[in-house]
Amino acid sequence: MQLCDKLNEKNIFFPIESNNRLDAIEKLLNHLKNNGFLKATEKLFKQIEEHEQIFTSAAGRGVVYPHATSYEIDELVCILGISIDGINFHSPDSQLCHIILLTLSPEEKPVDHRKFIARFRTMIKNPDIRSGLLDIRHPRDAIDIFHQWDLDQSINDEL
Repeated sequence: MQLCDKLNEKNIFFPIESNNRLDAIEKLLNHLKNNGFLKATEKLFKQIEEHEQIFTSAAGRGVVYPHATSYEIDELVCILGISIDGINFHSPDSQLCHIILLTLSPEEKPVDHRKFIARFRTMIKNPDIRSGLLDIRHPRDAIDIFHQWDLDQSINDEL
């Protein structure tokens, strides 16, 4: 699975402006709803909110991975929010989060979520890519970064 298979201009929210993590999550879910990916957001929001109260989804280095499962969807749905100012997700390294990858997976297909997150984490470890995402001016710029990374990975996989 390529990053560009799941991330496109409709599900990149830039810039996401929010004062707190729950507001950011709600904005991302509403963006998915407004673009036809979801019919409702209340149950998903509550599920993510409950998870965040128990354990933060922040991974450090300004990146966070909120997640929920749903019967409403048939395949993995993702949205990437990029915050210029950063949002407090109570990260273990105390950094504000600028890159928010919210994923929703079908109840019976958790493997796709894990594969996608693993691929995204491999990419986002690269500091040049992280800073490149923070410097975008339009969602298309993020797509270009993902496309180039997917292409580079395909070449490396063939070697």
